[in-house]
Amino acid sequence: MARVQLFLCFTILFASVTLLDIVSAHLKLKPTLPQIEPPQTLKDVEPYTVKVVIVFVSDLEKECPKTNKFKAFFEKLRAFAKYVCPIKRKDQVDYDRDMKAKAGGLFQVISSFAIGKIKKEIQEDKMEVINTFKFMRFLATKIVGSRKKEESEESMKLTAEQQKEIKEGILRWETIITRITNTMVSSTTNSASSNEESSVGKEASSENSKSSGKESESSAKGESETSSSKSAGGSSTSATKEESSASQSSGVTVTQVEEETSKDVSTFIMNLEKKCPQKEEYKVFFEQLKGTMIAPPKERKGLFSRIKSAAGKLSGAMGVMRSRIGSKSAEVKKSMETYQEQVMKTLQELDTIHSQIVSQNQGKKEGSLTCTPAQQTQIKTTITKWEQVTTQFVETAIQSETKSSSTTSSSVGKMNTN
Repeated sequence: MARVQLFLCFTILFASVTLLDIVSAHLKLKPTLPQIEPPQTLKDVEPYTVKVVIVFVSDLEKECPKTNKFKAFFEKLRAFAKYVCPIKRKDQVDYDRDMKAKAGGLFQVISSFAIGKIKKEIQEDKMEVINTFKFMRFLATKIVGSRKKEESEESMKLTAEQQKEIKEGILRWETIITRITNTMVSSTTNSASSNEESSVGKEASSENSKSSGKESESSAKGESETSSSKSAGGSSTSATKEESSASQSSGVTVTQVEEETSKDVSTFIMNLEKKCPQKEEYKVFFEQLKGTMIAPPKERKGLFSRIKSAAGKLSGAMGVMRSRIGSKSAEVKKSMETYQEQVMKTLQELDTIHSQIVSQNQGKKEGSLTCTPAQQTQIKTTITKWEQVTTQFVETAIQSETKSSSTTSSSVGKMNTN
């Protein structure tokens, strides 16, 4: 018996040392951008992005466990580097197809870490990676869309604001990748802990079986009970799936939700528009806002499809408003920029919810898709958030113009007095 205890002590000690090596791999890296010259033209964006991302990925890899899973993860990150800020050039064939393939490979390897207690956290982080990917595509589309007809990729100079947006977007991507990597390291730690404990148990069982035949019989009995438990677990899982299916079938159709939401949004937009000056930039903004969120009577395209196809144009219209506001205050411009980002983020969240609904309704036609009460609540909450940040964006613009007009009138008054 003493020999068994001694053996267990050494085994546990070995396992503890192994786990200590893994736990020490928790990340100390803070996402930063290297001190290199920002891209000057549209053509410079891709090489700049690749250089920044490769430096970041190399530094991140140094702090992670040297396992096959992490090796695959970092290979996917490097392969995706040029698509972090996806500025497509004319000479790049199959760009979109390759980008989606690279993104899919990255999301798949992230999912491979979603095990045990950490599974939910990994899945949530992966969804944020997907949202960040969509945000960067919006940003890239907006930058490319600002190019004048007479400008080429080589001659189009990036503005200071566009350079800032690119750098902030890449930093945002690095931040979420760092966070999910940290979660993945935790996942590896938990998995290793489970494996080591399992190994200790097996070795102890082996030693005990040599000294006692009865203990071996007890172990066999335990395995039988475990097998029975697994069988019961399978039934439980099957029941859960059936409950989920029943819940899904009892939900309202997506078409109903879209129609109801569109009515509420239409009322909100009309009321907001009444508060605004009759200026060209406001007219353009509200045209794009209506085009994104309100479907004409004869159009069959639903709310979610409209958001996906027209969000880029809305972002462009908001950019025009920011560039034309009467006040040149850096604080006001920063506030409007922040609200614009939040508006686009809520639209991305709605697109994500719709993607989840489509995934849950595999095999169904577009008009027969259903969503659960929880998803309806998600949609309403996100729409409310969208209305709030859209209002803040517009009111900031109005207040800025009011202050500008007031200042101009004051100046004119003084001149007349003199």
